[in-house]
Amino acid sequence: MTTRITLTGVAGLSALVLLLSGCAGNSSQMPPSGGTTTEPADPSSYDVEAISIMFMPETITVPAGTTVRWVNGEAITHTITSGAFTDVNPSTGIRGSETPDGLFDVTLAPKGQDGDSFEHTYETPGTYPYYCDIHLSMNAVVIVTE
Repeated sequence: MTTRITLTGVAGLSALVLLLSGCAGNSSQMPPSGGTTTEPADPSSYDVEAISIMFMPETITVPAGTTVRWVNGEAITHTITSGAFTDVNPSTGIRGSETPDGLFDVTLAPKGQDGDSFEHTYETPGTYPYYCDIHLSMNAVVIVTE
């Protein structure tokens, strides 16, 4: 008896595994791919992680009165700088310019060190962009609703 593995069979099995793995769900309040989420586990607070030279998630929508906490998930320094950014390259995510607005500008120490997190409470509805002043591809937004 001979066992034959075909390229079609391997590809089909790989596709099936990927399809089924998407059904497992994710109970984390932060989607693994960044993006937007509106349902934190605790509606009065929300965590954003600085990891893989990204803010995850990149966009969050929270009600007024919510405290957002940024946590550095890497062994390198990041900043959380409130302000506008423009001219983001769609291929690389690198911004062309930034303008701090003075709401906050905090340096996050590397993961596990004192100062590796920062919190800010958003009281007023609006759109609040922020970025890492060190890494030009780290751009994100907090949208605050009523």
